Amino acid sequence: MSKGRLDALLDGLGIKLVPVYRRRAAAQSHARGTMWEIYNEYGPGHLVFVLRCIKQTRNNRDELWSETIGAISDVLSQREDWAIERAGEVLNAFDTIPLGPLRGEAVARRPWPVRASLRMLIYKELEKRLDEPEQRLAV
Repeated sequence: MSKGRLDALLDGLGIKLVPVYRRRAAAQSHARGTMWEIYNEYGPGHLVFVLRCIKQTRNNRDELWSETIGAISDVLSQREDWAIERAGEVLNAFDTIPLGPLRGEAVARRPWPVRASLRMLIYKELEKRLDEPEQRLAV
């Protein structure tokens, strides 16, 4: 996939990639490398869904950090049942998950890798919202 194709895909989502030496504004990201990684590993559909979990949710529209994008991808690639069978519920859950403060919590835990810490925090929040009712019924 060429650089132009990635940019065209992101244009459809209202996201613009900017070089790391430029300060990013709303709906902009420096995460070209992370997006390439996700696209190559899981395909464009997965990348689009990951970005929709950020961009099309109420309070997270501008949380387009590489660690956040990577962590969401990691969670959704491990829980394909959520991503495939319950996509609407996942998007609704992200409306209530504050990605900015979670990323801040992960950054505060350095030297642990931010993406790994954030992955666990996001997973925990999604699990509360998506698995809890099923667990109560099973008891």
